[in-house]
Amino acid sequence: MNIRIGKRTLVAGAVTTIVVAAIALAVLGAAGIVAWEYSNSDAFCANVCHSVHPEESVAHAQSVHARVQCVECHMGRLSTLHLMALKPTHVKELWGMIAGYERPLHSSTLRPARENCEGCHWPQSEHRDSVAINKRFGTDPKSTETDYRLVLHTTAGVERETPWKVTGIHWHVANDVEFVTTDDQARTIPWVQIRKPDGTKVTYIDKDSKLSAAELAKLPARRIECYNCHNAVGHPFPNPADLVDDAMVSGAIDRSLPDAKARAIALINQSVNVHGNVDERAALIDKLIAANRAATSVPADKAEAEAKFEKAMKDILLRSTFSTKDVTWQSFPNHLGHRDTPGCFRCHDGKHFDAKGEAIRLQCTLCHALPQAQIENNGGSVASTIVAGVTPPDSHNEPNFMHEHRLKADKSCEMCHGPIKFGRDGGNFCANPACHGRTWPGVNLNVGPT
Repeated sequence: MNIRIGKRTLVAGAVTTIVVAAIALAVLGAAGIVAWEYSNSDAFCANVCHSVHPEESVAHAQSVHARVQCVECHMGRLSTLHLMALKPTHVKELWGMIAGYERPLHSSTLRPARENCEGCHWPQSEHRDSVAINKRFGTDPKSTETDYRLVLHTTAGVERETPWKVTGIHWHVANDVEFVTTDDQARTIPWVQIRKPDGTKVTYIDKDSKLSAAELAKLPARRIECYNCHNAVGHPFPNPADLVDDAMVSGAIDRSLPDAKARAIALINQSVNVHGNVDERAALIDKLIAANRAATSVPADKAEAEAKFEKAMKDILLRSTFSTKDVTWQSFPNHLGHRDTPGCFRCHDGKHFDAKGEAIRLQCTLCHALPQAQIENNGGSVASTIVAGVTPPDSHNEPNFMHEHRLKADKSCEMCHGPIKFGRDGGNFCANPACHGRTWPGVNLNVGPT
């Protein structure tokens, strides 16, 4: 049998094959792009690739980096080919998802900040101070408001006369500073080394560290990165008391409710045993709120305000409790500042000394001006100023001045700072509620000789 295929048939067949192949390649390509994009999504990272704490995704959605994807920090803003080569190195996370593993309290995959964070935030471009204003409320019946105003010396390259020369917070990343830590979250830093522009090195060691020089030498030295201080920008777990203050500022909690802040703090303290999935925690929180309501005499005209209070507190408690009983918001330290964890005081604690016996400077004004505090209803205020034109004594420039000044206060201080009356109720320089009469983690700045 002879089968004849004409030229037209061959051409039509070839064209059909090419068209079908092109369509198939287009479909495969589109599917590949969709699959690649999904593999870079937050949903894939947090729920498919590995199981982080369920609360991490919620915290990320409420952070200043809510629109920054997981891969942008944990893999970097790299070329597609580079990312394709890098992604297989994360397979261990997938294996942990399958075989089971303890959910992490820290990340070991962040890209160097100089390759990543500084793509948007370039420290050397900041040439100005910034102002932070925080409103905090007391646990007295009226939830008394105190306003704290702090001028932050942010930039690295500008010297200020305040009245002594200081640079700013970003000095740490603009210079060559290395450190070692003994734990994954870098809560403890026993060794710091600074390389000066001329190449010389200055090493500071925590005098209270129990590690020998040989043991310190075995620990890997890290160059300080933005996220060694800004470590909570992606998944913040703030102190729930601060969330209450924020709710009172926004009006989500009505300050006119009697004991509003005190009741909120009581609920926070009672929630330490709340854990489980979202539904389980919500049920437990509802019971706590109902018991709190039953123990409180709420005026009839405050029913609407009480309903808002209960809604706001439920949201806050859901945000600050976890699925597992062994994890709390305190399991995730925030190293920016030094209120709830040592933070800055990990190094600036007056205990890290070099070979000459000089300490890393414990001096508040290196990073910010002296805080101004204003208590409402003329309860007291503290200005962060001194007498104009007066040069501070040399003692103010000693590296450990802030740690020791409370032991050296005498009549001579009154020339600039007024009467030496310790306290935290405002009204004079040494009764600044932003500094005194409170416990700071990592250092002792209590008033009076102690």
